[in-house]
Amino acid sequence: MKNTQSISKEVFLIFSFNDIKARFPQATLHNKVSTTKDIESIAFGKKYIWLPTDQLSDSEKLLIQLGNGSLQPEIDNRNHPWYPILFEHQPVQEPEWIRLLQVHFTRIIDSLQSEWLAEIQQMLPSVVDLFFLTEDHAVIVEKQDSANLPIEDLDGLFVALDMDFDCYSQLFVGPFHHPRHDFTTLWTSESTLFKNELKTKTTSKSMDLPKVVFSLFRNGFSEYISLFRTLYLDWFEEETETIIQSLWRNQGNASSTAKELFMHRNSLLYKIDKFQTLTRLNLKNMDDLLLCYLLIDQFTHQSN
Repeated sequence: MKNTQSISKEVFLIFSFNDIKARFPQATLHNKVSTTKDIESIAFGKKYIWLPTDQLSDSEKLLIQLGNGSLQPEIDNRNHPWYPILFEHQPVQEPEWIRLLQVHFTRIIDSLQSEWLAEIQQMLPSVVDLFFLTEDHAVIVEKQDSANLPIEDLDGLFVALDMDFDCYSQLFVGPFHHPRHDFTTLWTSESTLFKNELKTKTTSKSMDLPKVVFSLFRNGFSEYISLFRTLYLDWFEEETETIIQSLWRNQGNASSTAKELFMHRNSLLYKIDKFQTLTRLNLKNMDDLLLCYLLIDQFTHQSN
């Protein structure tokens, strides 16, 4: 008994398949269970690690951290500055507005997580932190500046990454938030939203709020109420609400809207561009306009 306790204290945490290879060089990763008697198959996420049984002693088996009888890929994110902000209600230190990008892998990248993260860091210079939450889900934290890519460009970038890493990913591009907010609450809403959208079997490569807003408001969005109320308070002033409501009545036509509001068309376009700089929403796009209109319609009488 004493000997077993001594051995069990040597348990090492497993963060990736590379950690297994470092301890067991003969280990290989496969999509199915081995049918060979001299090969031990241990579930590792959605795959299986094959280990030659003649190379495993009882003490070595104890060194492997087990969960429910199988290996669980465990990722330690506590050293990332944004981990306590997203999960422990810690305040944001950066002065810039922040958006969260979530990446879900339908076909995972096994031991290439570090290389994938390095590629993202190089391609998106505004990233302030990024890490894997699980083997099939990553979060990218990006500050707002002139280098931010629109969702169309991000879509193309992730298609290229999928080809390079032989995987398939889907992306959710969150809105920019003021740093004063509780990002744990925002993260909870946005991650829940993304997971629920993935359950609909959507084939969309990239998603954002304008792309999913119709289904959200149609099916109910009570679990995201704090997220949408935060956006309403951050984005809209009385004049902006008036412009958006008029644009909606005029089906996005700027000339008709300017005439209705007794405003010069160039002045209206300036205000629309100013709103786009703040929110990265283009009111000339009907999906973006719909999102804004529905937020105003829902919250304009609750702002106090």
